[in-house]
Parts: sequence; structure tokens; C-alpha cells
Amino acid sequence: MKRKSTAVALYGLLIALMLVLGLLDKAIPITWFLSGVIPGVKLGLANTVLLYALYLMDRRAAALLMVVKAVLSGFIYGSVTAIFISLSGGVLSLLVMMLIKRSPRAGALGVSALSLAGAAFLLLRGTKLRGDMLWCAILLGLAALAGIGAYLYIRRHPDNGVVSTSMAGAVAFNIGQTLMAVYIVRLPTQLLYTYMPFLVGMGAVVGCLTGIVSRRVFRVLKAGGFAN
Repeated sequence: MKRKSTAVALYGLLIALMLVLGLLDKAIPITWFLSGVIPGVKLGLANTVLLYALYLMDRRAAALLMVVKAVLSGFIYGSVTAIFISLSGGVLSLLVMMLIKRSPRAGALGVSALSLAGAAFLLLRGTKLRGDMLWCAILLGLAALAGIGAYLYIRRHPDNGVVSTSMAGAVAFNIGQTLMAVYIVRLPTQLLYTYMPFLVGMGAVVGCLTGIVSRRVFRVLKAGGFAN
């Protein structure tokens, strides 16, 4: 009974933490820093809690937290449409993170390859790297470098795959949300060609930072006995 009560308290604490971090995400004006070229972009701070559940608890806990957070966030901060968009990104992100957790080096290389593919797509379209497109190219370049860096680091430290897992999950979350938004809100498919490269690059860069923070936090939590 005591163990069950402890689990309920832990889930409640993690859900509350995800909601608070989600609110903090909305308060940090990342879009303003990027001159408005990527509306709706967030740091993904709540993803740190999801990584905690995936690495230090179990898959069922991670899935439960993801669904509850998406539903509650939609009712508190958004709408029913926002719930479906958030769920689509969350489900795809969680599936990808579960997969990459088993092979983090492959995840790091996959993020780099996707970022380079986005850059190649821009060049093949004959896009002039000015203004918004210059931001896109910079983000994709940083994402590719982050993926390569994560791969080299994981080769030397195999137990630190959380960084590549976080990167792949952030990219998958952005892709899932965008695809669902295009479908539900009936946005023009042209959005996929102009918006997606930004989201891939930004997701990888932000996911890398979140992964680095999570890795350090996990060490403290493990030392304190907050892991299964």
C-alpha cells in the first residue's frame, strides 16, 4: 500500500512538473529571438520529465505521462485541436525515443543525416540564403554538427545516449505536430516545404541542449535513489 501511494505521489509530482515546465516554455520568447521566422517553437523543457520516465522508470510510465500532459495542457492552455496536435507529436516522439534508446549512435547519425538532407533540399530548390532561409541553413548546420558531436561522444561514453535520444525525440515531436496541424487545420501543404526544415534544425539543436541537461540531472537523481 505504501509503495502504491508513493507511485501515485511520484506521478502527480511529475505531471505537475511537466505542466509548469510547459508554462515556462510558453513564457520564453524563442520565436522573438528568431525574429518570428519559426512561430510556435518551444524549448521543450517538459521533455526532460519524459526522458526521466523513459530512462529511470519504464515505457508505460513515459506513455502515461505524455498522454496526461498533452490532454491537460490542451484544456489549460489551448483547445481540443491543440490536444490532438500535441498528442500526434508526443506519440511519434515517444516511439522514436524508445527506438533510439536501444541504438543511440544510430539516432545521432540519423539526426545529422536528416539535417543534411534538409540543407540539400534548400540548395536543390535554388533557395537564396537570405533572411529566413539563412536562419534555416544555420539551424540545419548546427543540428548536423550536434548529431555528429553526439555520435562521437557516445562512441567514447556508451552510457550517455540520452543526448541523441532527446535530439531524435525533439525532431520527431516537431514533425508529428506539423503533419497533424496540416491535416486538421487544413494548412497548405506548401508549409511542409518551408516550415519543416526550420523545425528539424531547431528540434535537433534544442533536443541536444535538453539531453545534456537531462544527463546531468539523471546523475543526481540516481545518486539520490530516485530511479527504479
